[in-house]
Amino acid sequence: MLPINIWVVEDDAGFRRTLRSLLNTGERTSCSHVFPSCIEMFEALETAEHPNLILMDLGLPGMDGVEGIRNLTQIAPDVAVVVITVFREKAKVLEALDAGAAGYLLKTASGAEIIDGLEQVFAGGAALSPDVAKIVLDEMRKAPTTDSFKLSAREIEVLEHLTMDLSVKEIAGRLGISRRTVAFHLENIYRKLQVQSQSGAVAKALRSGII
Repeated sequence: MLPINIWVVEDDAGFRRTLRSLLNTGERTSCSHVFPSCIEMFEALETAEHPNLILMDLGLPGMDGVEGIRNLTQIAPDVAVVVITVFREKAKVLEALDAGAAGYLLKTASGAEIIDGLEQVFAGGAALSPDVAKIVLDEMRKAPTTDSFKLSAREIEVLEHLTMDLSVKEIAGRLGISRRTVAFHLENIYRKLQVQSQSGAVAKALRSGII
């Protein structure tokens, strides 16, 4: 099995080296490119083979991480982004997830937690640090209900399970349906909410009051 190819965008040189070393020593991960800014990363995307995932800071020079995520969903929608940052404020979290980030990890995460989060995203899931997951769940509890996106009852049920950071297999088990059926519902949810990832769907649902 080929390793998961991951690019790193991080302006702190020391932490950038730490992440590259971590990813290159992982059993299923490798890091072929690192960049101090989104601008250099986008230049590389024009000529280099695209990675499977990008691990990206938010506080970057020239173009911040949220803008970088938004641009990437237009240029390379097949490449998932996992945020790694010191920012744990609710506004930052929801902004990044709404932009299309497939995961949101804090820099306090251990090496094993970072690797595990990346592998979860590569497998089609989402990755949220515990503090971030709490923000998402708290926001969900406060949100009013609405049917403006015309989601079915089952689609809303799948969406609610996404907020628990469950995999497609786990959602299928809890709802008593097949993984293929869960994937079908997710495809409809993404289309109706006009998002690209599970985390993006959760953020959009919370901001719109669907769940």
